Order: sequence, then structure tokens, then C-alpha cells
Amino acid sequence: MSSMRTGLAVAGIAVTALLGAGAPARSAVTAPQAAALGTQAYVYGFPLMEFLRVRATATSVPCPTSTAEAPVNALGIAAGFPGPQDRTVVQPNVDTLYAVAQLDLGAGPVVLGHPDMGDRYFVFQFLDPYTNTVAYVGQRTTGASAGRFAITWSGGPGAAPAGTTPVVVPSRRIWMIGRVLATDSADQLAARALMRRFTLTPPGGATPDPDCEHQPPVPAPRRTGIDFLDGLSAAMEDNPPPARDAAFLQRFTAIGVGPGRRVGQARLGPVVRAVLSRAVTATDHAMPKLVEAQQFRGALARRGWMVPPANIGDYGRDYVTRAGVAEVGLGANTPEEAAYSTAQLDVRGRRLDGRRTYALRFGPGQEPPAGAFWSLTLYNEAGVLADVPEDRHAIGSSRPGLHRRPDGSIAVVFSRERPSAPDVNWLPTPRGRFLVTLRIYRPGPSVLSGAWRPPGIEPAAG
Repeated sequence: MSSMRTGLAVAGIAVTALLGAGAPARSAVTAPQAAALGTQAYVYGFPLMEFLRVRATATSVPCPTSTAEAPVNALGIAAGFPGPQDRTVVQPNVDTLYAVAQLDLGAGPVVLGHPDMGDRYFVFQFLDPYTNTVAYVGQRTTGASAGRFAITWSGGPGAAPAGTTPVVVPSRRIWMIGRVLATDSADQLAARALMRRFTLTPPGGATPDPDCEHQPPVPAPRRTGIDFLDGLSAAMEDNPPPARDAAFLQRFTAIGVGPGRRVGQARLGPVVRAVLSRAVTATDHAMPKLVEAQQFRGALARRGWMVPPANIGDYGRDYVTRAGVAEVGLGANTPEEAAYSTAQLDVRGRRLDGRRTYALRFGPGQEPPAGAFWSLTLYNEAGVLADVPEDRHAIGSSRPGLHRRPDGSIAVVFSRERPSAPDVNWLPTPRGRFLVTLRIYRPGPSVLSGAWRPPGIEPAAG
């Protein structure tokens, strides 16, 4: 993400100022110093603010239960896969059904239960407020047999109830994202039958309806300027940053950012305060384009595919990568659970365009190495499922009808019209630009090491 660091140098601020300069010792800072610190604070705090924005959106929707008006510590189960009309998330998954909950462990552990899942892929991912993945329950880590797991806040109140397996997390507020493999309509019904047997029991034992289905409203707009910085300070009071970040966060005290602080307490002059506000807002506006530019640069080096960094989902002190992923893939898994690659370019470095026909071929023995399954999903330029024939948005190893040639190779054609060859896999394209995402769940060692990479998408002759 070094190119993103360069791009975030808004208002002529040098990279050294953005990522290396410490906060001035005095309380009154200069305009350039305030701009640099404001940009740093935005990059650091953006994932936390997005986490809380998603949390507020999810818990503002009443569930049809008598136990909770706002579904904190309650399970929401997706009614089905998203369609082209869905704008809730970018690049939605049409391989797994979701079971999502916002946890509050302030009163004690919350107990998650699931039935025997057989050979069906499933995972529950737990994210802290800074969007790091802090634990997993699922096929890969805890097995498929029926289980009860006490999600327990380290240092928080209460102990894991008898008969449960403790899953210790570092934060009071946790985002739980469950994913369960499903394919066609009949299989989705079977998956949902299992998911209705999921339980989530808050402290005290009241169990909300496990089949609370809802469509969340449009998320609230992002906060910008001084409002963002003061909101970040308040957010850090309720969600203490990891101890490893203490030295980095100390620099922000000069502009009144941090737990128990506000910008108005920093005694900044009106010009300095205005520059600080503009720097934060400019970084917010620039973020999507800067991330996109970074993705393109990575794709040009990898035959058209953007491959996330190895620390995705567990970022340590890499605040820039963390912010970039929060912009385009909030809630991303760690690579051990799922590997993602996205192509917006063909092998010649040109944008994928629905006016052309393309082909991708996994040669014999080169099918994506997946311990669970893999899939290719096509989206329009905005990352939304395109309005295409047959609602045919994805192909993959778990889906009925995947064509393999006698030599074991797999051919995929991206085109407006269905190809005539009977042994190819067709993904219909929209009229404009599009992108393709490859997901590999439980990727093999060659994926994690980088020894296996997806082949480039080739434009058809003519």
C-alpha cells in the first residue's frame, strides 16, 4: 500500500509528514502540521468509524421479536442472496448466506451455538472495532460437529458457562459475520434450515428470535472535518485502541484528538482549525480514488488481478492498509480463511468492457486450490451485481453445472451472448465496464505463498 501512502499526501503534505512526523511539543501547531496530523488521524480512525457506522445501522432496525427492539446480541439471518437491486455492500457474495450479529459483551459472555454442519462450509468471523479479525469459529478452526462457544471479553465480567468452549476476544463490542455455503434454490433452503438452528444467547439467558430477517436502511453518511475528529475521540473512549498504538496516538493530542479530548480544547487558531478541517475532509473525498489507483497499479503487475496484501484482516500497525480495506472490503477475512483477487483489467492492461468478449482458462491441474470451494463473480464497474440474463452472476466449484474439459481444464467466457461451445462456462457481461472477483475459501498453501496465481483474462481475437 506504499502507493496509497503517497496518494494520501493531500494539500502538498510530504509523506514523511503523514507517516513519520511526531506531534509538536507545544499546544499551538502550525497549519501544515495540523493538516498532516489531521490526515494521519483520519487514516487511523476511518476503520473504527466505519465499524461503528455499520453497527449503528444494523442495530437501528427493529426485529420481529418480543425480546429486543434493537438487535444487539441478536442474530440476523439473510433471506437469500443479494440481487442487482441491492446496494447495501460493494461486491456482494453470492456463494454464502450470512448470519450477522453485533455483540456487546459488557454484561458477560454471549453464547453462540450451531448444529452439526456435516460437510457444508461455514464460518463465524469475529472483528474488533478496529476491523481486525480476532477469532474464528467454523469448519477450518473448530470443526463441523455441533458446538456451543462462549464469546468472552478478555478482562470483562463473567465466565464462560459450563458446557461451552471459550472464544476470548479483546474488545467489548464485536462484529460477528457468519457465512454458510449455499448454491441453487433448493440448497439455499437446506442451508437456511441449518441456520435457523443457530442460537445466540446473551448474558441472562434470553434468546432472541434466531430468524430475525431485515433489510438494513441506507447507512448514514460519513462524518468529515472537525466532526469526524471529535467523533473519533468519543469512539476511542468507548472502544479503547490496542495498546500497541499508544505511541502513534500520542501525536494527535496536539490537535485535541484522543480519548477524553476534543479539538476545541487544543487552543488552535481559526486559520489552523480551518486547515485541519479541510485536510480531514479532503482525505475523506480522496480515499476511494486513491484506493482504486493503488489497486490498478497492483493489477498491472499481476496480469490484471489485484491481490490484497498478506496482512489483510490482521493489520497490526499498518494503518494505511487497514483504511484501504475498510474503504473497499470492510469485514474482509484473513487469507487463511479466504483469499480474494479482483480483476478490472485484461492481460494487456485495458479495462474489462462488456462490448468485448474475454476468456479465462484454468489449465489442467491449475484449478484454484481450495480446501472448501472457489468462485468467480462478475460485477459492474460500481461493484454491484449486473442485470444480466438468468441472474447468472457467478460460477464455481460448488455450483451445479460447472464444466470441466476431459483434460481437467476449465474454460470461462465473459460475453454478452451465450457462447456456442458446450464445454465452456459462461458469465454474461453488462454493457459497460465490469470487474471479476475470485474467492478461494480455505485456500491451499500455494495460494498463501503466492506460488499459485490466477491466469490473466484474455481478450478474444478481433
